[in-house]
Amino acid sequence: MSRRTRPNRPDSKPHATAGTRPALRRWFRIVALLLPVLLLGLIEGVFRLKGYGGYPPLLRHVGPVEGGELMLADQSGAIPWFFANSDRPGYNDQYTFVTPKPTNVFRVFMVGESAMKGYPQPRNLASSAFLQAMLQDAWPERRVEVINLGTTAVASYPVLGMMTEALEYQPDLVIIHTGHNEFFGTYGVASVGRAGGQWWTLPLTRFFHSLAIAQAWQKHRQTKGAQLERTLMETMVGNDYVPLNSGLRKAAGRNLQINLTKMIRRCQDRAVPVMVCTLPTNERDLAPVGRVETGLPTGTMTAEEHFRRGQELYAQGQTQTALEQFIAARDADTMPWRAPSAAQQAVRQAARETGAVLCDLETAFRANSLGGCIGWELMDDHVHPTLRGQALMAEEFVRTLSRMANSAKVAPDAQTRIAPWGSYAQRLGDNPYDRYGVAHSMRVLFEVPFMKSSNPEGYARFSTLCADFEKLQDTEVLSAMKEWHTYRPHVGAKRPLSGMVARVFLRQGKLAEAEQYYQIARLAVPAFTSWHMEYTYFLLVTREKQNGQLNEADRQMAAAEIEQGKFLLRRGVSESGFAERHLGRLHQLRGEFAEAIPYLLASRAKLSGFDLVAADQALVVSYLRLKQFDRATQVAANGARNAGEFSGLYQKMLEEIPAFERTARINDSSTPAPEGPK
Repeated sequence: MSRRTRPNRPDSKPHATAGTRPALRRWFRIVALLLPVLLLGLIEGVFRLKGYGGYPPLLRHVGPVEGGELMLADQSGAIPWFFANSDRPGYNDQYTFVTPKPTNVFRVFMVGESAMKGYPQPRNLASSAFLQAMLQDAWPERRVEVINLGTTAVASYPVLGMMTEALEYQPDLVIIHTGHNEFFGTYGVASVGRAGGQWWTLPLTRFFHSLAIAQAWQKHRQTKGAQLERTLMETMVGNDYVPLNSGLRKAAGRNLQINLTKMIRRCQDRAVPVMVCTLPTNERDLAPVGRVETGLPTGTMTAEEHFRRGQELYAQGQTQTALEQFIAARDADTMPWRAPSAAQQAVRQAARETGAVLCDLETAFRANSLGGCIGWELMDDHVHPTLRGQALMAEEFVRTLSRMANSAKVAPDAQTRIAPWGSYAQRLGDNPYDRYGVAHSMRVLFEVPFMKSSNPEGYARFSTLCADFEKLQDTEVLSAMKEWHTYRPHVGAKRPLSGMVARVFLRQGKLAEAEQYYQIARLAVPAFTSWHMEYTYFLLVTREKQNGQLNEADRQMAAAEIEQGKFLLRRGVSESGFAERHLGRLHQLRGEFAEAIPYLLASRAKLSGFDLVAADQALVVSYLRLKQFDRATQVAANGARNAGEFSGLYQKMLEEIPAFERTARINDSSTPAPEGPK
């Protein structure tokens, strides 16, 4: 029986050829692979439209000023480096400068971690302040500008990023001091923000956290305020036990050398003079802070045993052998907060391989320490220099500049113009109250459990210093000091204690002392801030009270501060109402009562409590001086009715207005009428 052939239907489709099936499968696979990417790209785009993604610059343009564009460096550019703890980040001080660089300015950028920033000293007593004062004396024909970008709790990779950004702004010198935080700083190998711990994973992590999706997720899971009761030192710890044979130690040294080499090369590529510094540590007076290492080979000493042996040798006068033991103790610490010998070697190796100028701070500190072992006289804690240590850093920067063969060289005749360090400390505002503030900060640091248990002598040292100073203070000053203890840092900085003490002296009528401490407080805060405006205002108030009026230099100071305040308001930088309040009061000091009123009115919408009372009091003064008695009465009467616990203060204002009005009318009636035209 023959097989019947099935006729083709007119509507039937031809079978796909063998060659078309693989092509379809390939296209299907491509679409399947691209679909998630396209979907992620769409989600990324949506979150970018909502403001996520990317990083704010560390140095940002804030607006035109005389001579160019004002640049601002503050904590907002540092925060994104702390991807693992953005609610408890490290911080840098605010600095401003103008771009393009003005003629005859010698601009220095200092980059590094908290030891470079100057912590725990106030900014006016950091090594950068000493350096600027010294170089200004050495080069009176130039205007020296030192911009300190030192940031707390960062490893060398963030320092590389910050320095790279700074190179865009015409530096004449870059000074690099980093290496203490390669374990526990952000992007450090044992930190909560360890970023993988390998040099090649660091930029990948940085890129990942720049994605809008990652930032949106991070904000969603963030718990604001969860870390506020812990110190930054405690917050940064990821792996708190790093034994001597851990691979993390090798990785830390390798990362530091790679990042330092990149920093130096980038400076050299732009023909910018660069100096890289070794890292002094407290060798003699700080015991290892980590847990005792176990499982060591027989006969191997622990870090604690090395330290105790070093103390014994030092007491016997064998200081060089003692130093060897102290270094061994530091290097074997299972919680390496101090830069070990591997970090020091990484700094030296990076300088040697690139031909960079080395500033050997470690050797300089030993040369200025008792027995050649660095201790309390130059260190406030494990790595942060004392006031003398800050000045010594600056002195060594200058000595190193004398070896440079370019425009940064400090010639021998220029060096003769540099004064002893103590005169700079006095000029920059050294005072017993801010020294107490440093001691209190160290007392808090040594209260951290692993610090207090490993170094009880450190806690006792600073507790005694604080207690002894507190006993010497009167009740009002002591109350201000206790109030200062409770303040949390505001955008990375704390209100200077000198300013709070000045307020007490002003209230007590001690005008000369108040003037002195307001001047110091003004040096301790950044320009272009409401704090700077506040201290300028009160400094001028004390001068007016002492002298009866402001002189022309004082009036010019007020005018310059008014311009800074107006700039802040134009750029929307100030939101608290304090800038408007102090702008109004500065105008009043200059006798410009009409100009003061709009700013005082604007401040009222933002202020509350006693700050609102002070603004209203100033407003009443302006109305009275302009003889707008009805408006003054309206402000005082409204406060007397509605200000609650402050009603009595407004009632007092209200009661004083009629006497002022009567005096004004008497003065008006006794003034001869002006003669008409002749």
